[in-house]
Amino acid sequence: MDMVEKHKSNETLHLPALRKKWQILTFQILSTVSLLTIMLRMNETYGYCTDEFILAAEGSSYWCPAYEHTRGLVWLSNSNNLIIPNFLLGIGQSGLSSFSGPLIICIIATITWIYVISKGEKLQTGIKRVLGVVFSMWIFLPFLFSWIYSMAFNGLESPLSHFDSLLNPLGFIFELIFLGIVFAPVLAGMIGIWGLSRKLITWAMGYFLLIIGIHALLTFEDISGAFDLGLQSLPSQIGDATMLGGIISPLAFDLLEISILLLIFLESGLGAITHLEYAMSLPEGSKNDKEYIKQFNNVVNSHLIHLFVIIFLVTLTTALALEFDDLLVSFVGFMQGTQWSGQVKESLELQMTYGKVISASLFMLVIAGMRYVIPWQRIIGFIESNINNLR
Repeated sequence: MDMVEKHKSNETLHLPALRKKWQILTFQILSTVSLLTIMLRMNETYGYCTDEFILAAEGSSYWCPAYEHTRGLVWLSNSNNLIIPNFLLGIGQSGLSSFSGPLIICIIATITWIYVISKGEKLQTGIKRVLGVVFSMWIFLPFLFSWIYSMAFNGLESPLSHFDSLLNPLGFIFELIFLGIVFAPVLAGMIGIWGLSRKLITWAMGYFLLIIGIHALLTFEDISGAFDLGLQSLPSQIGDATMLGGIISPLAFDLLEISILLLIFLESGLGAITHLEYAMSLPEGSKNDKEYIKQFNNVVNSHLIHLFVIIFLVTLTTALALEFDDLLVSFVGFMQGTQWSGQVKESLELQMTYGKVISASLFMLVIAGMRYVIPWQRIIGFIESNINNLR
């Protein structure tokens, strides 16, 4: 008993101690795993070009603006030698191996960035100046040396003949651009999670949503018919529900998985920052108070429980909403017979995507209306009190 009280008395609400708490680490690890899984699922869903575009491009010398980084780097390497080594870019590798090198770069950059921002603005300013000087020397010194060396043997000549040496660093920038198509939000998200930056987490979230929106816009039938960029569009029909006991279709499951992962990434990442900001805003004298520590632990534990419960309910509700038309038809068929319901079920209007959207919207309206009928607060309070009793 004395050991337990001594352990509790050592708890504090100061930032260094809070960052080691298992609840905060759970939020950050969960957000990081969700971020990396989003990258993989986005690559599988939006990272391919159409077969017709590949055949028209004659082999491997093609590139389309898909969510995939090695294709653009291979296309760039056909015209220029790459500065970054292939094993760090993932070129010549397949599957998860192609992500290992860039992820190592992101992890090292995240650790370096967090270390730098923890040392104050003086070190940050010095590093920015050093990087600026090094990059400027990389641009201009080869140009000056080649021009002076050429004039030493050939006499006076225009510097424009050595202008190509100024363009070499641009290749490095293009490599970073192609690499950043996939890994810019990963780097921003990791720095935001472990560096406690709301802005970077929301930027990564917005980047993913922007990619999804741009892909949907460029693969729209009228736009892709006007100019073909080679992006592989998603099927116009959501398909039959064959997964999870007939609740959801494979295509809907892939899209729902990305959506849920985005929610987990955002909620868990911002959750850790919110609790840490709350603790830092407390008066200094209350950070060692037992009541404040107990209250903080209860709030964080409740947040963890709510996160898993709400995500599960959102997943189940969305899956049911996407199949709400089939549920209605099945219910009508059970009540009225099978002939009329079978004809309705075969209707193209219900099978097309907009039919799914309409049925899902109706289902969401029904669920939203239930909050005015069912006393959800009492139900949730009853569940929480029982959970606390069990604990």
